[in-house]
Order: sequence, then structure tokens, then C-alpha cells
Amino acid sequence: MKNKWFGYVAASIVSLSLYGCGSTAGENQFMPEQVLTNALEEPQATLEYYGEATIKMYEKDEVIDTIQLKEWVNEQGHRKAETSEGEDKSIALNDGKKLTTYTPKTNTAFTIEDAELLSMNQMSPKEQAESLLKVIRDTHDLTEGEDQEVAGRKTYHLIAKAKDKANLLGDIEVWIDKENWMVLKMISTSGDIKTDYEYTKLEFNPKFTSETFTIELPSDVTIESMDDLQQATEVTLEEAVKSIGKSFFVLPEIEGLTIARIEQLELKGELNRTEINIEYEKDGFPYFFITVFPSDEKIEATFADEEDITIRGQQALYMEMNDFRSLTWQEEGLNYSVVFSDTELSLERFQHLAESMVEASKINE
Repeated sequence: MKNKWFGYVAASIVSLSLYGCGSTAGENQFMPEQVLTNALEEPQATLEYYGEATIKMYEKDEVIDTIQLKEWVNEQGHRKAETSEGEDKSIALNDGKKLTTYTPKTNTAFTIEDAELLSMNQMSPKEQAESLLKVIRDTHDLTEGEDQEVAGRKTYHLIAKAKDKANLLGDIEVWIDKENWMVLKMISTSGDIKTDYEYTKLEFNPKFTSETFTIELPSDVTIESMDDLQQATEVTLEEAVKSIGKSFFVLPEIEGLTIARIEQLELKGELNRTEINIEYEKDGFPYFFITVFPSDEKIEATFADEEDITIRGQQALYMEMNDFRSLTWQEEGLNYSVVFSDTELSLERFQHLAESMVEASKINE
């Protein structure tokens, strides 16, 4: 679970900042709706700072993970971050042209130079704020909390309560710097899982040297490019079976279903596996897609909202959060994950369809 939630926190929360209208709200008055409106409309310059933060993850009030973060950000938007999680440490540097992530324990480094992938890992504070605010402004009820100091700075306190208990983000609280509108603390609670992100030290407009935004890699480091990680190759069913190493179950084109596309992904690093994605359409519209890959690991619930069901005589996990619905099970050494695209497709309907699955190698027989 560590890598799953930390990747999200590092990419989506680090340096998250808001741009509001202090002149309208006043020094001691905070208007959540007005701040949200201005945060999505006003320009936001990149802040230059050095910061230290602590990220904690709780399950039923018990701390299950703690990450210490140090980060450097300059006015050009270049970012360097050092994280430590127990004995595990990593260093990441985005110089605007390349993202390099180095893990000393394994002596490995991953790089991204593809412009599109790089932009996904280099969101500006304004863009990060928008991605969060555009969601909570419609899905949460906003109220003002008690103002507090965080990292020695005065903040506004915004409380966002999910209107739907099944909301993936859950309830959120943010503490926003009154001077520069940067989020200094954030708590997200969903089910039994709580994530607490808080700056403990901040220095704005620090003096950086030419060495600050560099990363030194050992001469014997193993470097892997991630540019091709998300680039899928379209394949046939026959090619997919050959890549997986054994035949797997698929749904034939029945009852209005058609296979729109079959893709093969070669995942590197910790996952190090081949995945096959099969997109299904019904009457020309996306219906669902299935991901298949070899795995002998027992599936376990990650979210509190996942429920145990049975499909094709196998134990499975089904999750429904807002419009997102997924289904996972294992069968004969393979992992099957289904994401429902059509909101009208019910679980019961898919369970019925799944009984018609056949081996991919025999689908044309």
C-alpha cells in the first residue's frame, strides 16, 4: 500500500497552493466559496521555497506509514524532493527537461523525458489546485474551520465534507497560508483510511546555488527510461496469448459486444510484468475493459468500500465509488481486473456475461 498512496500524494499534493482574494474576505474572515472561485480564475506565479513536511497514513487511528519530505522549488518551477520512509529513501529532480528519480537502496534511477509524461509530473501549483478544487466544489459541502498556525504561518482553515459517503476523496480539511495561499496542511479521510500531510518548516525566497537542482548518480547505477512505460502496443488476441505465456479467458463478441481494441503494456521496475488490456464496446459505445496479467498473489481489499462477491465460481472484490466501479478476481494463475465504462452496466449483468467467457486461444474456433 505504501507505494500506491505515496505516488498519489507526491504527485497531487506537494506544493499545492490556492490563489484567493484576501481583500474581499478580509484578514479574519474566510469565505470558502469565494476563495474557490478566485482560486480557479486568478493567475498564480510559482512560489520559490524550501520546505520540510511529514506525511502520515492511518488505518483505524493507527499509524501505518510515515514519510518525511524535503523539497526545493525555484521560480522556474524546477523541483527537487528527498523522501525517507523508514530505511527507504529516494531523490527526485525535475529540471523542466527531464525527471530523474533515484533510489539508493536498490541503486536504480528512472528517467522521464517525454514532454507529455513530463508535464503530468510537473503540474504548477495553480494546476494542482484546480484538479482538487474542481472536484470538491461540486461534491463537497464547504465550511470555515478555526484558523491556526502551521509551520509558524497564519492560515485559513477550510473543511470540505463529502456529500456522498462513497466519494473516493472522502472528507478533506486544508489549511491555507493567508499571505501566499499555499496549502500548508491537508487531512483526507475516507473510510478507515486517513492521510495527514503537513509542512513543519518553510522558507520562502531562499538562496539556491547552482548545485541545488542537480542530482548525483553513482557510476554503477542502473538507469531505466520510463518514457515507454505508458505507451501501449496494439496486438491481436493471438499475440496477446503469446505475450502472457498462456491462454486467458475473454468474452466473445455476443449480445451486441465487440472488442474495440487489444493493447499490450510492458511494465518495468517493481511491477515488471506484461499486461493485456481489452476494451469492449456495445452498440458502438464503451462498455467495459478488462486487464489481464500473470499473478499468484492473493487479492486483498485495499479500500473499505470493497466487498467480497463471487464470479465464475471465484472469490472476487467489487468496488463502487461514485461513478467508478471495478471488479477483480484471480483464475488459473492470472489476475483479471474489470472497470465498468457504461453506467447502465450492472454488476449482475456482468456476472451473467462472465459465465460466457472462453479461452482466447479458442475464440475463433
